[in-house]
Amino acid sequence: MVIVYFDGLCNVCNKFVDFLIRRDSARVFKFAPLQGSTARARLPADKVNDLSTMAFQDGDRIYFESGAAIRALAALGGVWSLMRIFLLVPSFVRDFVYRWVADHRYLFAGRRDTCRVPSAEERTQFLE
Repeated sequence: MVIVYFDGLCNVCNKFVDFLIRRDSARVFKFAPLQGSTARARLPADKVNDLSTMAFQDGDRIYFESGAAIRALAALGGVWSLMRIFLLVPSFVRDFVYRWVADHRYLFAGRRDTCRVPSAEERTQFLE
């Protein structure tokens, strides 16, 4: 199972989820907010409590921060597979940029008052 864990209150995170949903024609992805029970059950507590990260789970492997974002995009297949090239950039560089954006995401795009509520057609892709 492929799961993208995201901050359900973050507008940047929700836009990324929207982007993935629009391009996931095979409906491979599942999505779970970091504030939900799926994230609490499957992720380390320090990652669930750190809403500035995202996680990408592919089977038994879980990736965080920039590695998660790159792998999520690459999992779309096709031309998006080329995103894996960014994994050649050292993780300390990628994650520095990721954390800077994450630390300023509410400033850039705002924040929701409540977690995202999936539409009726999205409901099957979302976990609690």
